[in-house]
Amino acid sequence: MLPRPAGTASISYCFTITSVAPPRGAYTSHVACAPYRTSQQPAFASYAGGVRNRRTGTLIALGICAMTDLPFPAASAATPIASATAHRRPLRDWTLNLVVVAAALTVAFGLGELLVRLVAPQQLILKRPDVWKAVDSLGWINWPNLHTTINTGERTVGVFTDQDGYRVARTGRVAGNKRILLLGDSFMEALQVEYEQSLAGLLETRLSQRLGEPVAVRNTGVGGWDPPQYFMQARHSLAREHFDLVLVSVYLGNDVVLRRVQEYAPRSPAPVHHLRLPRSLHAAEFIDALFYPFNDFMEQHSQLFMLLKTRLNEVLTRFGLTAEEFPEALLRQEADSPRWSVTAQILSDIRDLAQAHGAPTLFVLIPAPYQVDSAEFHRSLRGFRIDSTAVDLDQPDRLLTAAMRAHRVDVYDVLPDFRQAARTGSRLYGKVDRHPSPAGHDLLERVLEPLVIARLGAAARHAASPAPAAR
Repeated sequence: MLPRPAGTASISYCFTITSVAPPRGAYTSHVACAPYRTSQQPAFASYAGGVRNRRTGTLIALGICAMTDLPFPAASAATPIASATAHRRPLRDWTLNLVVVAAALTVAFGLGELLVRLVAPQQLILKRPDVWKAVDSLGWINWPNLHTTINTGERTVGVFTDQDGYRVARTGRVAGNKRILLLGDSFMEALQVEYEQSLAGLLETRLSQRLGEPVAVRNTGVGGWDPPQYFMQARHSLAREHFDLVLVSVYLGNDVVLRRVQEYAPRSPAPVHHLRLPRSLHAAEFIDALFYPFNDFMEQHSQLFMLLKTRLNEVLTRFGLTAEEFPEALLRQEADSPRWSVTAQILSDIRDLAQAHGAPTLFVLIPAPYQVDSAEFHRSLRGFRIDSTAVDLDQPDRLLTAAMRAHRVDVYDVLPDFRQAARTGSRLYGKVDRHPSPAGHDLLERVLEPLVIARLGAAARHAASPAPAAR
């Protein structure tokens, strides 16, 4: 036994005694503990025998040394060191769990992204806010002399504009003997298709072939515009150039307006969402500060995200996580609204303005996707939680046509033509971007072509007829 150091309490020590049992040739291990002793403490020792390991013939010690009378204070569970350790251990476990979950989700997302790109490729949305230029009165226009590409969710499209900001073909602006002024919004701007596939491009090509002379279409359509802006643009264009026809597209989804705006503040129709901290606890603020930036980033980088977003559109609509809006003009409660007469008055002013410059007009009512695609209609009702009895799909066409004809405005409604084509299986609108597809523009041009030719001919006859003799 070693001598106890002076000035210390007693301390236990352990030793092992290993012996061989002669009759069986097995090792026996004894573990013993013995303490240093002070005059106030009795000696303490414990002993335990061993158990044979039948496979190896060795014995495993089961004895436990009782350590008492340590020369330093023992740390109990209530001490600060043990408490801090106990608190760190759950935190460490949670951190490890989160790391494992994050790693698993990252791997799963990566494999899902790869699978979608191989099996069901999706179009990534690459919006270009630099396509539009903020201006006074009109609010925004297309930048002039633009050469770029854009993808709103259907396909990558080349975008080219002339010196006036009108969209043109890659080859540039057409110089035609006959000119058509096209007024409209994003349905005429047609950034979902190449220019040659749009109504403007098809009219230029097919009318030139039918009439045997170049026909130029000045496509002034800009996304987000409405009838008051159509009037402002018509006034500007007709003052600069002679036109043989003014063709006005009226989209029934959002072109039926409640009031007339005299001028618009300069702004961009395509806001850019930046990730930031929410300024309040309102749900709309969280969506604008967090969800929109995340959505914009994922739309540009993840095909898996685009697939899930398309498939879960109804659910996202129900929770207000989509920019999609249900057209108010379809609601029966709007039947007595002043919007019909206000819109008809603005459109009749465009007609009067064109007549003053010697050009006839033709107004075309473009249906919303809900009016044509019954499956899309019922999906939107579930998403927006709207009772089907509160909706009249024919209401915009019926009420706006009646209001326009009261002003003796020349209007054509293509809704019956679109419905008939949809029944045959034609996909007239995009899957992701709900603007007209190439098939939709092709149908629109084929329906309007004879009407346009008839009015161009009438304008030519009117221009060739001699002026009445003065009395």
